[in-house]
Amino acid sequence: MDIDVGVEILFGYAVEHNVLGGLSWARSSRVMWFAADYSRAHTLSGRRYSLGQRFELDQFPNEEAKVAFAVLVAPYVNGPALVPPVTGDLFIAGRWVLACKMARHLQTAAPPRSDPDAVEEFIMLNRNQYSRLLMGE
Repeated sequence: MDIDVGVEILFGYAVEHNVLGGLSWARSSRVMWFAADYSRAHTLSGRRYSLGQRFELDQFPNEEAKVAFAVLVAPYVNGPALVPPVTGDLFIAGRWVLACKMARHLQTAAPPRSDPDAVEEFIMLNRNQYSRLLMGE
């Protein structure tokens, strides 16, 4: 996606990511190189990506993807038409995306997005177990 004139980033679901722990929606730093068939990319951070299926703004696979995109990309785009509409505060929405990621790693259900108190409670109750899991303990 273009976030500025001539600047492209990647957004997608990272199955593996040594910093983020994988199983999460992520955005890359600036793309510096794409393979001719767009199956691979290198970014300014030095990461090398194997790319999966491409999708357009109106094709997000679920609500979490749509909200994650808004949270991770909205601050970098010029114009609301480039970001799907998300109701509510983006910080609170970001906390829900974090809860969804934690729930995937812990193999449990995420709290509903409509209940910010439940989201915070979930994060607080599970943060130690989640951290230990990511650290391989």
